[in-house]
Amino acid sequence: MAIDVFGEAGYAGARIDEVARRVGIRRPSILYHFPDKQSLYSAAVGDVVRDIVDQVLATQDQPGERLEAIADAWIDFVIARPNAARVLLRQMIDANPISIRSTEAPVRALLTSIQSAIDERMDDETKKTVDASEFVLILSSTSLVWVASRSAIEGALGLDTLSPRSIQRHRRTLHRLIRQLLTAADDTATSRPRRRGASALKRKKKR
Repeated sequence: MAIDVFGEAGYAGARIDEVARRVGIRRPSILYHFPDKQSLYSAAVGDVVRDIVDQVLATQDQPGERLEAIADAWIDFVIARPNAARVLLRQMIDANPISIRSTEAPVRALLTSIQSAIDERMDDETKKTVDASEFVLILSSTSLVWVASRSAIEGALGLDTLSPRSIQRHRRTLHRLIRQLLTAADDTATSRPRRRGASALKRKKKR
């Protein structure tokens, strides 16, 4: 419930009284566990991050292309929890985001797992050219805007981003982005020796 209140009202506009009302308890009961709004916010965001990481790590046991499975797990999560998507998007774009230390270990586990999936898709010469952080940033920024901005996009463009058809198109788009990202990394890696060779040839001609 707390993450829904923060997602709807933002951190500044969220009220502990509203969280208590939705949970069906009194404000003092919340303050007994969380002394202020920031501690409640940190706990709520921490729970969201751990849930996301658990879903991504669960893809390790799935057959098929794991990077696409990770994308699907991420999309399913943010679509099911649009208010969580709004909170995460605000954390990403805020000039001074609230520091949440409880998310550091889960995020490290997430990046390690994703990097392993990337390395499995690429050969020894190119696997280091795609970083898990880059993959996460591309994946998360695309889907967070897709979900969190639903009302604004529908009003401005007439597109319901959460309709079944739109979700399927978004899913296919992310799959294509993944393949293009890996292909671009492969092209970069294979082109580097050629550029170095061309530079060496130019230097030789000058001599």
